[in-house]
Amino acid sequence: MSKLKSSKLALTTICGILSVSAASAADMPVKAVYKAPPVVAFSWTGFYVGGTVGAARTNADVSMTTVNGTSRLIDPLDIATLNAFGSPSLSQTNAIAGAKAGYNKQWGGFVLGLEGDISWFRFNPTVAAAGNPFVTFPAFGNAQMSTNVGTNWLATIRGRAGFAVDHWLFYGTGGAAFADVKYSNTYVGFSPHGSGSEFEAASVSQTRVGWAAGAGVDYALSSNLILSAEYLHVDLGSVTASGLDTTGSANTATFNFSTRVTSDLVRVGAAWKF
Repeated sequence: MSKLKSSKLALTTICGILSVSAASAADMPVKAVYKAPPVVAFSWTGFYVGGTVGAARTNADVSMTTVNGTSRLIDPLDIATLNAFGSPSLSQTNAIAGAKAGYNKQWGGFVLGLEGDISWFRFNPTVAAAGNPFVTFPAFGNAQMSTNVGTNWLATIRGRAGFAVDHWLFYGTGGAAFADVKYSNTYVGFSPHGSGSEFEAASVSQTRVGWAAGAGVDYALSSNLILSAEYLHVDLGSVTASGLDTTGSANTATFNFSTRVTSDLVRVGAAWKF
């Protein structure tokens, strides 16, 4: 009987100790579980400045129209072939490099922006043609014409609209394009109604205002450094020029020229966002 009482006493004591230990443990402060800070999505809102490099495939399409003077110099049957002779297409691929600056504003995943850029844009091909465009004068007719079209710089001011996926921005862009465009030609010929050799020259230099449109993608490498790749189609419209074709007689003709310049640009860039 004494052993049974001793066992009950021991069990009661153990339960009491466990109860006190559990109560003490419940009163102890619980250590906080570590949680990583939430990832903050990149914001495209802000100003940026940077530079671009790339290549441009540029085309200049010349269209010539011949108008006789009071005393005609060009036979009407020769006008179509002479116009084709003086209407070459010039193409050239050149490097392009420049600077850009802009501002973006973001609303959720939608981004609107405005960007301006100016680039060194060297396009300067010359083509020479020689032959006989005078179908009415097959034995003796001849002509030589040299044509040059050139540009030195290109600038654009464009709106941008796109969709942001964290550090990526996919956008379309469009706006105004500006460039200096120069056209010149020289002509020497011998036509059926001329009195010996005939000569003509024409030139023009204008700052053209056209349009540019394209698409691109930006990637934020860090909170400040943004890399980009972009395609643009540029249409600078047409420049016009006229030259008087004269010979040793009173016979004259006027050559009217219209030259349309377009270009396709592919370029990459880097910018610093503030």
